[in-house]
Amino acid sequence: MINLKKLNREFFNRKTEIVAEDLLGTYLVRETEKSKIVGKIIEVEVYLGPNDKASHSYNYKKTERTKIMYSKPGTLYVYLIYGMYFCLNVITESEEMPCAVLIRKLYPIDGIELMIENRKVNLGKNFKNLIDGPGKLCMAFNITKEELNGKDSCSIGSRLYFTQGEKIDQKNIIKSKRIGIAYAEEDKDLLLRYILINRKK
Repeated sequence: MINLKKLNREFFNRKTEIVAEDLLGTYLVRETEKSKIVGKIIEVEVYLGPNDKASHSYNYKKTERTKIMYSKPGTLYVYLIYGMYFCLNVITESEEMPCAVLIRKLYPIDGIELMIENRKVNLGKNFKNLIDGPGKLCMAFNITKEELNGKDSCSIGSRLYFTQGEKIDQKNIIKSKRIGIAYAEEDKDLLLRYILINRKK
């Protein structure tokens, strides 16, 4: 069972690209009534707020949905896509600077049986596809907008938070274009998707 120090406010109160890289190799922990679910973060995407046409808060757009992005760093931003899948983001940089990191993929560490139960799938012993996408990981970790959107991952009583992980060698990080943002014009070509290729526990 992973039992490492929770990432604090100062970790998230930095330039978003730096936070994103440093999140690779850390752990996402979901506390439930049954047990803890833990996954290692192996892929993220950066959204640079007002200066990024792919961001929900581009040009300081502020709506009922995006107002969460103006919260303090470490706040969870959960939204629904395609009317059926949740996506988990964590707010970065200073308050009122609406930037975020999308958690795209995890490697399962603890609570795998509960992840499978939550996903309602029969994968046998092959866990490769269990939490390898933002919608899948939210299902496996039982992350919903109703429960967790706007919650502070850094607070003492948080049921969803990030902890320290392994030290990552820069040569094991690949940067590429983000997925599903064709609408973002020139910003769609920015290399703001970070992938950890060394997936050892």
